[in-house]
Amino acid sequence: MRLRTLNTATLFFSLLILLLLSGNCISLRASQAKEYLVPFAGKDLNGQPVDLRQSIGSRPVMLIFWASWCPSCVTEVPKINQLAKKYRQRGMDFIAVNVGYNDSVERARAFIKEAAMDYPAVFDSSGMISSRYMIQGVPTVIIADKHGLVRFRDFVVPEIDENDFSQLSAK
Repeated sequence: MRLRTLNTATLFFSLLILLLLSGNCISLRASQAKEYLVPFAGKDLNGQPVDLRQSIGSRPVMLIFWASWCPSCVTEVPKINQLAKKYRQRGMDFIAVNVGYNDSVERARAFIKEAAMDYPAVFDSSGMISSRYMIQGVPTVIIADKHGLVRFRDFVVPEIDENDFSQLSAK
């Protein structure tokens, strides 16, 4: 058991060092091949309907998996807000999914208010959405093109330029 913990810790720190050395140059081509969005529907934390099936096939989507206890999630919100401000009017959907793990609806709502999150957030109380997307840490950002093909999956928010947006929106 001790050997397994050591290997996991070594792997974690190796990945952390690799991530830090790689800088912030993240391309939308960083995703795994042939992964598609898994549709889900429900209500956001304001009681408004959210149905991912309406987006798949018609517009690009950014899913942001987060938790109220996650310090990195706080730092990503302004970046996502900027992207939402720039691309929502042009047809991109932004949906946050609180993973529900060790969290509550009340804390999630307080986080949304404090962080000034400007996109809908769903609370995954059963963990089903997070499980379907095989979420292993927060924040996890998933970006899919208008057909639902995942083009980006990582723990940080990438920069999206006009060329990236055109590719995400292409027929």
